[in-house]
Amino acid sequence: MRKDKHIPFYTEFYKSSAFLISLVFIIFISPFLDDSIGGRITGSLLVLGTMVGALSVMFSHKYIFWYGVAIVVLSIVLEALSISFGGDVYIGIKYLRNSFFYGTFALILFYYLMKVQPLSLAEIGNAISIYLLVGLAFGNFYCYYAMNNPKAFFIPVNDSGNMQFDLIYYSFIALTTTGFGDIQPLMLIPRLLAIFETIFGTFYIAVIIGRLVGFGKNHS
Repeated sequence: MRKDKHIPFYTEFYKSSAFLISLVFIIFISPFLDDSIGGRITGSLLVLGTMVGALSVMFSHKYIFWYGVAIVVLSIVLEALSISFGGDVYIGIKYLRNSFFYGTFALILFYYLMKVQPLSLAEIGNAISIYLLVGLAFGNFYCYYAMNNPKAFFIPVNDSGNMQFDLIYYSFIALTTTGFGDIQPLMLIPRLLAIFETIFGTFYIAVIIGRLVGFGKNHS
């Protein structure tokens, strides 16, 4: 079996940082995107850019890299189909596509993060990216579910008016166990997902901190 390619530290660090910045950019730009042609194209380009960033981070892992390429190709095909259909079909495909992409790459990066020893700055950046990917994955699935079940969430009438941003915001509130209570899941499926997301968010931070502390003790 061929081993993963060795990539210089500074290259890994730059790729990890660029990927993390792209995720932060998506989170903060989403409130300003609507369902117009311009909004669709901008959103698609942002997600595609994030996919390219994810692939660059995984480039040294040969077999997983090609699996990621397959996901990106599938995503582009789904995007083309969604634009041709338009309307609610487009929006539904977009949310499912995003949720699948973010969730899959979070799992892949988490798998390799658990294998790496010691954790460098590049891996710490990837650990933060995993956290953001999980929040985006849950948030997009909440959007898909709410689109098909309008009463799935209670969202205040004076909120942003952008359901995608509201539910991504809610996703990160659940992930970080902040619990403001302004947006609430009202149906079984989103409540169960919120429970799972909250548990994951709590244990993920504990695992990462535990690894950092353990590494520090082993090298003290």
